[in-house]
Formats: sequence, structure tokens, C-alpha cells
Amino acid sequence: MPLPRHAVILAAGESTRTRPLTLQRPKPLIPLLDRPLLAHILDELVGMVERVTLVVGYRADQVAATFGAEYRGMHLRYMHQTVVNGTAGALLAAAPIDEPFFLLYGDNLIAREDVVGVAQGRYGVAGLPVADARAFGVLQLEHGSVVGILEKPAEPPPNALANPGIYCFDAAVFPLLAQIAPSPRGELELTDLISALAATNPIHPHVCTGYWVPVGNPWEALNAAQFLVVRQHAAQCFIHPTAQIHPSAQISGPSAIGPNVIVEANACINASVLSAGSKVGAGAQINASWLDEGATVGAGAVLHAVRLDHLQPSAELRGTLERTTLITRGAIVGYQATVAPNTAVVGESIVQ
Repeated sequence: MPLPRHAVILAAGESTRTRPLTLQRPKPLIPLLDRPLLAHILDELVGMVERVTLVVGYRADQVAATFGAEYRGMHLRYMHQTVVNGTAGALLAAAPIDEPFFLLYGDNLIAREDVVGVAQGRYGVAGLPVADARAFGVLQLEHGSVVGILEKPAEPPPNALANPGIYCFDAAVFPLLAQIAPSPRGELELTDLISALAATNPIHPHVCTGYWVPVGNPWEALNAAQFLVVRQHAAQCFIHPTAQIHPSAQISGPSAIGPNVIVEANACINASVLSAGSKVGAGAQINASWLDEGATVGAGAVLHAVRLDHLQPSAELRGTLERTTLITRGAIVGYQATVAPNTAVVGESIVQ
């Protein structure tokens, strides 16, 4: 059947869990390499989708100013979620839509093949095989069709498929959305929409074959940048042409060095992101860390990293990054924050 020509992307939340990266910007504008997170999601839709509805809220003006009315041939429409009342409430804010559409979240890197995969029937939901499904919503299947989504089960069934947030819907879901009652936490939940839709319609489950990279906290943003570096750059380093790197500085990947960054003599950068306008002083050591825009690490300072063996990374990277990279966390240095010279910062720290 023909693929939908419309996509809805939910991008309204304030995302307190990704602070300090979202204190000055909305999550869709977190910079990954040389472009915002949302741009990488939109790139997967180019040539397939003609219209995109962006459901925005927190710092919506920044999103609109960044992307405008069109992106790579796709018309962009902005709909404001004035009341933050859950994922189903966010979708309801996208109405009216009178055609089939993809529904995506604005904080996950996804693969084009899995967007196509959910459109093999009138309705579709992606399912992601994961090692430990207890932290996810899990697809409930009967006779090969999705009948519901069980949130964070204590004992997931064998071969459970987690819900990565990739759907195919049409206009018929909006009357169902209007009938959904708030959950115990006071929100309108997409899981309730799936149950209501499944009562009268088959919902095709698509087992994901591509990558899926969530950005739910600052270190997952670091992992997303590392993933893109390895995927797009054979040298495992992305260095913007305007960055000033001293010849004696050492950079090892996967690292991303943004525009107008300054790295002084004998500094060492390892598996880190240096955002636009940040500065690393002479002899400083940066390990598995994120320097946000305008941040400064003084000469001789050390941002240590810690390996967290208990972590169970949720990202599906298809072997792109080693587990050690995913469970190693350095420091997050916020917007225009400063680490004083000769200071040692312990791993998994946030400096604001």
C-alpha cells in the first residue's frame, strides 16, 4: 500500500531530564554534530513525506525560527500544545489531519527503514527487541496483531518488543483521542489510544531492523552524537572547519568539535562533544564529556569519566558503538559555564 505523505512529530515537552542542555533551548534543537536533533529525524523522511506537523510547546519560537516553513522540500506546519497533558494530548493538538500519517517522537534518532516498516497496513506500531524490556512499554500481541501496550512490566514476556514510538495512523484516531480519559497521573496516554483502536481494527506490528537512539538525558545526547560521528565519519572525529585546534592537542574519537571551538596546546579530548564557541585550555583533559555552547574548561583541568557497569543502555546501535562507550560518563558542562584551571571534576557530574 502507498506510504503516508504526512508525518507528525511530537516536540512540545520541556524535558527537564535533559537539563542543563535544555535550559537555553528545546530538546529538538540540541546540537548533534553540525545540526539540531530534529534535523536528523527529518532527514530520514526526505523524499517520502511531503508534509510535517510539528507539535511544539516549550520554546516553540526557537524551533520555528530554526526550521521555518520548509525543510528539504517538506512543508512544515507548527501546532502548539498549550496544555502539557500527555502524548495522546500532544497528538490531539495536531488535528485536523484528514489523511494517513506517521507519528514520531522528536527526541529519538530513528532509521528510515523502520518508518517505512510501520506502514505495511492501515495501522502500524514498531516493536524493538531489547535485552531488558522492564523500562519500556511492551507490545501486547494476539494472533499477530497489536492489541495494547503494557507499560514497564515487572516480568516482560519472552522475546518482548519494546515500544520505540514509531506509528502509522489516519484521521480515524482523532475521534478516539477525544474519548480517552486521563490516566492516574492525569495525562492522556497513547497506550489508551492503541487499546481503543485495536478494539475494532488490526494493528500491524513491525519489528525494527534499524537503529534507535533515544535522547532522554545529557549522556544519551552524548551517545547520540558519538553514534552519528562513527556512522558518518571514517576518522571517528567530526571537526567543524571553523574550530581552532592547536597542533599539539590530541583528539580521539568518537568526538565532535563544533564551530568556533578553541582547543589549546597539549589538551586531550577523548570521546567528547565540544559545542559551538566552547574553549579548552592548555593541557586540559576532557573524557566522555559534553561542553555546551560557550563553556570553558581552564588550563590543566581534568574532566574525569566513570564506567557504570550496572547501566543497561536502551539504544539500539546495530554494533556502531561499543558497550564501554555507552556506559562511560564524564561531565556535562552547561551553557557558558566554566571549569576553573587545574580543577578535577569527577565523572557523571553536571557543571552549571
